[in-house]
Amino acid sequence: MASQYTSLLSLPPELILEVADYLPLDGTVALKLSHRILNCTLPLASRLRNQTPSHCARLAVRSYLAKPSQTHLRCVLCKAVYPLKSFQSSSSPTCRSSSPQTNVEDIEVVKLPPRLCAWHIGRLVRIVRTKPGGRNEWVDTCEEMCMHCGAVQAWAKCVCKCDSCGFRDVTVYTRFLNNDVECKWYVFYRKLVEGGVSPLRKTGESQLFVRETCSDPDRFAPKRVIHMQVQHSTVDALGVVNGALTCTIDSCPPDVVSDLPAWSPSVL
Repeated sequence: MASQYTSLLSLPPELILEVADYLPLDGTVALKLSHRILNCTLPLASRLRNQTPSHCARLAVRSYLAKPSQTHLRCVLCKAVYPLKSFQSSSSPTCRSSSPQTNVEDIEVVKLPPRLCAWHIGRLVRIVRTKPGGRNEWVDTCEEMCMHCGAVQAWAKCVCKCDSCGFRDVTVYTRFLNNDVECKWYVFYRKLVEGGVSPLRKTGESQLFVRETCSDPDRFAPKRVIHMQVQHSTVDALGVVNGALTCTIDSCPPDVVSDLPAWSPSVL
């Protein structure tokens, strides 16, 4: 039985050239490098004469033509080159690679999109103030993020016109806060579910938690810490985000929490 689908390579050269007319310069380079037939079909000289590549397009072309590195990678957002470890969320000061309560091996804490370095985790978090007695929890959602300016489109629409960077779906985290005491500092960590073996193995599962340091008028009193589970939210027909709340509270001596990074939501 003959296939009902037509591949790009089976199209006449005229149609391939027409498709390439809608691509930015770095997109044409990426298409050329995908197959030897496309490499021979798509010219670059005429495009270079007719347009000036943007800074983002130049960096993208440079990444396509560079030899793969086993140690470093260029961040798709800030365009800087970092060691591969910098693209793991566990390298961020807002994440702990293991639970503060259990012995858990190093794991990825929050989900980062490909080629986005851990320096941008703060862009994936926001604090939403609610009324006293109102909603008080952490939830995660999947939203669209501009890879040129870093704006999450559901939070603040951007007007970027860059054809090279584009948009990606990312997991973002919202803290609904109904008081002025909690969430002065926060750290993400993962915790094994009961009976789990390892978050990296199929036989074990982990849940995302946030450890928050609360403020206290008495600065000599033991610091109060709460542990809140991040709930996976859903959006109903009215566009309302739904989730549940899990929270535990404990008091720790100052020296126990002194190693927490001084990461305040006010700077996000």
